[in-house]
Amino acid sequence: MQVSDFQQELEVFGAEEEAAQQAFFAYLSVRNLAASDQDVLTNMQSNALFWRTTHHSLLMSAFVTLGRIFDQNSDHNIDRLLGKISDNIGVFTKGALRSRKIAAGLSHRDADGYVQDAYELSATDVRRLKRLVKKWRDVYEKRYRDVRHKVFAHKNRREVVEAALAQTNVDEIKDLFGFLAGLYEALWQLYHNGREPVVEVQRFVLPPNGALTSMSPGERIYLEAHEVLRMVTPPDTDERH
Repeated sequence: MQVSDFQQELEVFGAEEEAAQQAFFAYLSVRNLAASDQDVLTNMQSNALFWRTTHHSLLMSAFVTLGRIFDQNSDHNIDRLLGKISDNIGVFTKGALRSRKIAAGLSHRDADGYVQDAYELSATDVRRLKRLVKKWRDVYEKRYRDVRHKVFAHKNRREVVEAALAQTNVDEIKDLFGFLAGLYEALWQLYHNGREPVVEVQRFVLPPNGALTSMSPGERIYLEAHEVLRMVTPPDTDERH
């Protein structure tokens, strides 16, 4: 089955938002465990250069990938994704969905039944999605674009770096990733299953408390990073006085 321009762009977007989410949640996992477990922190301090480098690299990866998603001069970004929707709105009709389902193996009769109640995207829907993206881009540009530009893309004085980092808010960044994950899920369901694209900001639970299969990529890597960190930083068994 031929892959549409929109589907290709959606797959790129999905890979980017997942990579950024995983890098940031791995960063949070290391930071939070080191802050709450003295044995882990003590052992990390014995290899401090490695852990500082790792921690910095995770955060850098998260913000650089966020930049590729939101910066409008990137080859693949969230605006390009929306542009593919506008330019290919015909792929979101019932007829186009029916053709995709038949190509995927459904009989003509089953495909007819499947698309009977499918949602057909309208220009109004596209404008709504664009307003939603603008809302979250404003959040990114107000506080987090400077983190990428000032902290990672260029070398700056310590006070410039600290001023940029001071604007960050972990809960807000989590919501930003939750929006990106929700947007991907809504567009995937629209294209593959004909569902109305209602974007719900995904809420993350840290530490995760559900089944592994129900966790987001960020929640899974948060849990895995805890496990790995405890394995490579075993508690000090020497008697303390």
